[in-house]
Amino acid sequence: MKATAKRTLTPRAVVLATAAAVALIGSAGAATAFANDDAPAPQSSVQLSQNERHPDDTAKDRAQAKADNISQSQATTKALKAVPGTATSAELDNTDRNGSLIWEVDILGNDHKNHNVTINAGNGKILNQHTDRDDDAAQDAAETQALLKTDKTGHDQATARALKAVPGTVVSYSLDDNDRNNSTVWEIDILGKDHKTHDVTIDAASGKILNQHIDHDDNSGDTDTDGDNGGDDD
Repeated sequence: MKATAKRTLTPRAVVLATAAAVALIGSAGAATAFANDDAPAPQSSVQLSQNERHPDDTAKDRAQAKADNISQSQATTKALKAVPGTATSAELDNTDRNGSLIWEVDILGNDHKNHNVTINAGNGKILNQHTDRDDDAAQDAAETQALLKTDKTGHDQATARALKAVPGTVVSYSLDDNDRNNSTVWEIDILGKDHKTHDVTIDAASGKILNQHIDHDDNSGDTDTDGDNGGDDD
């Protein structure tokens, strides 16, 4: 910072100066993420029309999967090239402000921090990447590390096993904890060849499929494995 003439602040001036500094720091941190309402939304080469931005999850998956040119595997590979580490989730989605179709990939980096990478779903180019820096960043990263310590499957094997059970297109995957038994699971969402969205839950330690069911938006009932009642795991 350039040196300036020293001046004495009144108590009121001190309060105002402190408030301004806090606001400046806060705005700088928010600018690192495109999700900030004031930040420009990422511009993908694939734009969904207003009619294609369905509120219904399955209809949304159909429209997005049809327009997508990059698989979850390709998106994950590109994200990991930008941020070396371990992928913990990926989702095909569109930004509400302009309909840009993107892949959002979350990575626990080799720096032990959580990173988010946004990939253009049309050509695979990286649109945005940032490190989690909010107040809970350290705790969130520690929780992610704890999940990964119990994971023996990885996203590649988890998605492959889910696709073997339900052939189709993976539209999202995530590593999470199962509130029912405190185990770690992979949650895989697949748009099946039957044009319905299927949720597949895989035990992260054993790779065993714990549950699979059709998204309830389809009102088509559940298909259970291993005696589960078809409900959600979280």
